[in-house]
This record gives sequence, C-alpha cells and structure tokens, in this order.
Amino acid sequence: MYIPPAFKMDDEAEMRSLMRSYDFALLLVPGLDDLAATHLPLKLADERQALVGHVARANPMTKAIEDGQKAVAVFTGPHAYVSPTWYSDPTENVPTWNYIAIHAFGRLVPLEGEDAERALSSQIADFEEKWRITDIEEKKRAKLEAAIQPFELEIERLEGKAKLSQNKPVAERLRLADALNERGEHAVAYHMVEERE
Repeated sequence: MYIPPAFKMDDEAEMRSLMRSYDFALLLVPGLDDLAATHLPLKLADERQALVGHVARANPMTKAIEDGQKAVAVFTGPHAYVSPTWYSDPTENVPTWNYIAIHAFGRLVPLEGEDAERALSSQIADFEEKWRITDIEEKKRAKLEAAIQPFELEIERLEGKAKLSQNKPVAERLRLADALNERGEHAVAYHMVEERE
C-alpha cells in the first residue's frame, strides 16, 4: 500500500483496535486466480497474533489455506468524501477521500478438529449471546462443519494508513471534521479530531 509519511500509522495497538472495530475484511492470496479475493469476517486473536476465520470448502481459497500460503487481509475503516468547498479557500484545494486502512500480512494455517470448533465458537460468541454451534444436533453439525475450512492467518506484519488531512493545518482539519459531522460521517470526523496533534 502506498503510504506517504504524513499518513503512516505506527501504533500497532491502534491498528489492532481498528481491525477489531472494522472486522469485515478482504482476504487476498497472491498467485491464485483473481488473487483469490474473499470477503469475510476475521476475528483478531491477540494472544496468538493471528486472525481467525473460515471459508466454504468449495471456495478455491481452501487449497491456499491447506498449503499454508501467504496472504494479506485488508481492513477498511471509516472513509468519506472531502469537498474542496469545506476549506477556508476552496480554490486552493481539490476533492479527496479521507480513510483508514490496515493490511495484515501473514501465512494461512488450516484449523481442524477441536481447534476448528473452538475458532467457530469464538467467532459466534462475539456476535451472539444465546445461540451456540453446539445447539445443532451433533450429526447435522458435523455435516455443516465438513462444508467449511476454518483457518488462522498468522500475522507477520501490519501496515496502516490513516489519510485524515494530517498534511493540513489544524484549523482546516477541524473545519473538515465539522463538515463531515454535519453530513453524518461521524467516525471519520472523530478520527480526524483525534489525530490533530
């Protein structure tokens, strides 16, 4: 990812927090057809420095998981259009897009047996209080679980970009954040104000 110095994120804790908040990612495996692009939720397992997810066994990415190939997970955080009319001098600026993106690079590791069941249960528990995978009758559950491939992406490196008008004076950034708040783009505005120092 192209990251000018003004927009580079260095704080891994902040990147991990954003990966938790915006956990629906695009997983890419280079070298496969169409880069084997798959959209899926990925749970950050900090204790193992890994992302946990699963794909349908019919998905061509299953082979990449079984082979332990390298991959990148792309997390898209809040983003919004920025109009030049919001600046104090609109003739000095052009339209742009402010956004946050995190790329997590690593190796895919297939999960089987109890590890797979634990990963699935953990993902469900993040979103569901009442229902558990064990609520399904055992034979039916075994059939359903056989149709998916749980995996981890062992994180080797994180890259983060927060393009939030840091290259503009603080007063301009606050003007832009106010305009974004008026349009309902509160998440981008929030991060712009947080980054103003």
